[in-house]
Amino acid sequence: MIVRMDGSDDQVKAPRRRFGRRAWGVGSGAAVVVLAVVAGMVIADGEPDGIAAPYACGTGTAHTARATASAPEGAADFDGDGRPDLALGSGGSVAGGAGGGSVEVAYGAGDGTGIARCQYLTQDDPGIPGSNRDEAFFGSDVVARDFDGDGYTDLAASVFDWKASVIIVWGSEDGLRRATRVPGTDVSHVAWDDDPILDEQLTAGDFDGDGHPDLVFGLGSDKGLLKGPFGRDGTPAGTGRVPAPRRPAPGVGDANYVDLVAGDLDGDGIDDLVSFHAADPDPEAPWAELNRPVSYLRGGRDGFTQPEGVRLPDAGEGAIGDVDGDGYGDLVLSPRGGDASRSSVTVVYGSEDGPGRRTTTVDRDTAGVPGEEPQDEDAVFTGLDTGDVDGDGYADVVAGAPRWDVYGEPGPEQVLFLAGGPDGLSGAGARLFDGDDLGAAPGGDADFGSAVGLTDLDGDGHADLVVTAPGSDTVDGVAYLLRGTADGPSIEGVTRLSGDAFDDTEGLGLLMGGGEVAH
Repeated sequence: MIVRMDGSDDQVKAPRRRFGRRAWGVGSGAAVVVLAVVAGMVIADGEPDGIAAPYACGTGTAHTARATASAPEGAADFDGDGRPDLALGSGGSVAGGAGGGSVEVAYGAGDGTGIARCQYLTQDDPGIPGSNRDEAFFGSDVVARDFDGDGYTDLAASVFDWKASVIIVWGSEDGLRRATRVPGTDVSHVAWDDDPILDEQLTAGDFDGDGHPDLVFGLGSDKGLLKGPFGRDGTPAGTGRVPAPRRPAPGVGDANYVDLVAGDLDGDGIDDLVSFHAADPDPEAPWAELNRPVSYLRGGRDGFTQPEGVRLPDAGEGAIGDVDGDGYGDLVLSPRGGDASRSSVTVVYGSEDGPGRRTTTVDRDTAGVPGEEPQDEDAVFTGLDTGDVDGDGYADVVAGAPRWDVYGEPGPEQVLFLAGGPDGLSGAGARLFDGDDLGAAPGGDADFGSAVGLTDLDGDGHADLVVTAPGSDTVDGVAYLLRGTADGPSIEGVTRLSGDAFDDTEGLGLLMGGGEVAH
């Protein structure tokens, strides 16, 4: 049975800011599961300082005996039950705050892409520092790692309540349970970066090679590197400098700092850092004149360094994965400017010396890639992720193209799947998923593809595809979970995760998944 939790037609919509990089059926014979709240959010007995506990949300298996197997390596498991979990950062309104932000957590059932429990986190939870307010954007960036080394995955989220900072929500046998603010965080200090505080970025990785996950929050700051392990009071084991990227070109007078990605691009076992900036001379400039500088910082036991001679293509988004299986992470980019196609993906392959020696670009003209080149500039890839969907040992790529501009032209919203292989990325086995095929609101109102993620939700060796459609002032947010197979993501048995499973407050919209997918 399909349960719907639509709001009434006459409810008043609260004003919302379009967030992030930013009607119910499923076509092509796919099955639908709409998650509904069947148990209210409660505060666990005897723990008045805790946060809203996970609750059954009407799909998947019951949360009873703990799984005998462990979650796949690298997958988020907030409650340690062996079933991978997801967290969706959402920048919509909350009770008491337009643009206050929230995080929606989906606990895996261990059965395909089924979800057993749901959890809705805001700063009005007693156990989360701060309180709901306008434009705090709690959860605008979310990353999942075991930050205190206790065996449970934790969740770090950025927030901008009066000053930019990081909140860590701690995992436990009962799921995400308590939270604390990381003390002493600093923001970016980049002379050529005209970066407003609301655009501060957060990412995680082992940047010093000590085996503990670290956080980066502030380019050019002496305290921008927050070293793990973290204490339960949020205090990092230490801090370190994150160098400011070099000015990419003399003509770049200033820029906006728009994203960070982390991964091991030189095979030394230590994560590196790639930052993205927007330096458009004119917001109405033609595509060929768009300037999106990309900078590379090499991680190391003695801190970050900036290798000479590494020049990366301009790009709007990025992800890191080993698409050719040579043991080096590869930098996957959504290129901008010059001769770049609006629907192209460029791979800068990693090597012992880092990224840059070899590149491949795949677009709609590449053999095997379905669909035609979009003719309008609003149809660009603004979400990327990597993971092994077909189980062949090579990282594959997914790229989402929503109608990211609130003033963009109506049109199709799509997600492209590209398979990795021994020769790198190609068009062989490529697949295209249109929002219309999955029942997303037509014409670009859903922002289908705003965020994409690849993670093995059921431990079968195939990464599953997560696609968010945050919606708009009139369209509810949805996340779609597509099972991974040897032929790529499947539209058979799609799980449709409705925003109403988390919060059905009248007049508020989540923009669910308008930020990041943490997995």
